[in-house]
Amino acid sequence: MALSSAARATDAAKDAPAAQFPAQVATDRGPSTERRTVGAYDMREDLKPRRLTMAMWDTIHLLRHGPGGSMADYDRVLDETVERGYNTVRLDAMPQWIDLRKPQRVLEFADPKLPYMPWGWNTAVKGPVGQWEIDFIEKLHRRPSLHYTLSAWWFMPDGPTFHGVPPVLRRPANMMEGAEMWAPQLAEWKRRFGFDRLLYIDIANETPHFFPDLLDRMKKATGAGYEDLPKFSPAQIAFLADEINKPLAFLRREFPELRFTTSIHDDLRWLDVPLELDCVDAHFFADADPRWTERTRFNDLIKDGLFKTDKWFAELSDRAVKTAAAIAPMLHARQRFKMEEFANWSTRRGAPLTCTEGWASWYYTDHPKLDWGWLLEWAKWSCDDAIACGFWGWTTHNYAQPHFENWKDVKWHRTLNERFLGS
Repeated sequence: MALSSAARATDAAKDAPAAQFPAQVATDRGPSTERRTVGAYDMREDLKPRRLTMAMWDTIHLLRHGPGGSMADYDRVLDETVERGYNTVRLDAMPQWIDLRKPQRVLEFADPKLPYMPWGWNTAVKGPVGQWEIDFIEKLHRRPSLHYTLSAWWFMPDGPTFHGVPPVLRRPANMMEGAEMWAPQLAEWKRRFGFDRLLYIDIANETPHFFPDLLDRMKKATGAGYEDLPKFSPAQIAFLADEINKPLAFLRREFPELRFTTSIHDDLRWLDVPLELDCVDAHFFADADPRWTERTRFNDLIKDGLFKTDKWFAELSDRAVKTAAAIAPMLHARQRFKMEEFANWSTRRGAPLTCTEGWASWYYTDHPKLDWGWLLEWAKWSCDDAIACGFWGWTTHNYAQPHFENWKDVKWHRTLNERFLGS
């Protein structure tokens, strides 16, 4: 689901989509010198809700709403979400396509023809998507326990993963222009719904990977690509701080009653960037640990027809199960250290910590050849670790969506969510 420049998109037409997906960088650093202390102020106790159990729904609430889709019946799905103990859903507001002032505008998305894509849309879609967004939010507001966050994946017509998408309202040249696109949508959002249940806005998912052309601009401006250096250079730090802080400042001036952030990977290099975030949404995945990727061959396997073939599923599953059996405690310990470092950073920066995408593999799907046992066990560690590290918000895993088989296991979701909510 990653995007970059038109040039990258042209190359992607020749290569597998996996080449454009944002693999994490395995970074390391010494432990933070500023440690959490007993009796320190806990900002979560003055936030409402004081804990968030979060489900990442990207575009599915809109683009799987057609007949037979997993989101066809909003009332049923929202009731199921409450039943499973979730109190927050994360939604792609699609500011590049939706103008809520014209909700009847028909948008048409071609069939992506990606049978093993776990997220997004899985069939051709045509309809008044803006009106569907209105319908969804109105129904969510009827469930007193439910809240939501808004994000933007910034899919573009020249993106390598999804083809046949509608023309965009505007292609932002930088994140400030992206903020200028958010502003009218949020103004109309306030008029229609108010901001009572809207917890924060993630102006760009997993910066810098998904925002159009950002990776290329960063390399051109700083002389090094995002993945090139073990630590961000002074030029990279200055570039990222400027690129992110300016649009956040603009939006805070326009909407002082809202919270703004940009989501990121759990890349420890971010801890050196002076970001002014209202919350930290960091995504923790196993591919940041080379011992996992080397044993599972994850990065090699996904280059072979990602989303299009299942021929390597059995090997990935077998390797993942063996890896978990051999070094699960080691993977657990390393991940927990990173969680602690981000927790310390969030306290120092005054930005409560959430994770809306995470744990184990960022790519998995329902398939007879894929064993989910090791992945669900990883989710249990993450709950206990998120509690210990003082997370404000946490997700069970990257697949808390109604079309996954695991969604049917009400007790599994509810048990973990209640554990986190009660912390």
